[in-house]
Amino acid sequence: MLDAVQIVVALFAMMSVGYVLAAKGWIDEQVAVFISKTIVNFGVPAAALDNMLHNFDRAMLGEALLAAVVAFGAILLCLLLGRGMAALFHVRQGRKGIFTVMVGCANTIFIGLPVCQALFGEAAASYVLIYDMAHSLIFWTLGVYLMSRDGSEKQPFFSRKTLKKLLSPGLLGLLAAILLVLLEVELPLFAEKTFKYFGGLCTPMALIYVGYVLHRTGLKNLRLSKDVLLVILGRVVLTPIVFYFVTKLAGLPAELSMVFVAVAAMPVMNNTPIVAGEYGSDEAFGSQCLAITMVLSLLTMPLLMLIFNNLY
Repeated sequence: MLDAVQIVVALFAMMSVGYVLAAKGWIDEQVAVFISKTIVNFGVPAAALDNMLHNFDRAMLGEALLAAVVAFGAILLCLLLGRGMAALFHVRQGRKGIFTVMVGCANTIFIGLPVCQALFGEAAASYVLIYDMAHSLIFWTLGVYLMSRDGSEKQPFFSRKTLKKLLSPGLLGLLAAILLVLLEVELPLFAEKTFKYFGGLCTPMALIYVGYVLHRTGLKNLRLSKDVLLVILGRVVLTPIVFYFVTKLAGLPAELSMVFVAVAAMPVMNNTPIVAGEYGSDEAFGSQCLAITMVLSLLTMPLLMLIFNNLY
């Protein structure tokens, strides 16, 4: 418990650096784009290659495929949960789709990856990316479709644009790592070190970026309306419970299950407000929920680790 608290304090310290730098004007929109593109295009695929090559072998790839299928099914259940909550609690028209997506889809890369690496060690990166493989498939198809139904511009369930989003650098890095593991390729030392160093960028840069997002949103704009509280309930409490029971029924190993449950408790998917704005959904509502769940998810991590100690 104490270790988890100290880790969360360290994470908040890095977030604070991003917040202060944004307040000073050192991080503007252009710098933020540079940070996010560096993480997504270099840090995440490098982390996938580094961790898969060091922590997986051929025998473990079957387990990874099963885990991805389990994550896929659990995320669909969480979307159904979100849809049910939207109907039960009369979430207003124009935000039902984004509400459903925010309950079902987590912030896997910008928050989930660095937090899980801090809590469970570097090997957790591979598990997070396995989760993200299923998560990205759902978000960029069903998730985008649901949000488009909130606005006037309807998005087809699958399109060329969707395919481009699915083939993210992180997914391509994971697929390349799986191929290298299958072929039992041993990389030269310089390549291993390069992947390790770039992979190490993920945690500090992602949390600095989160600090920038919090400053951009503005703490004074964070209001706990009924719908925001319902998103918090679904995202931080109910979704991890769903994942716990699904991973338990599927018989996944304890470490893998803990990482999946922890990722499921992460904040709202960071692309949600952006996509919402593109398709006429409630972008402001999405930004509020993103910022609030960013803070709450980290605050609840020590409690989650305490629960893990009793469950696993």
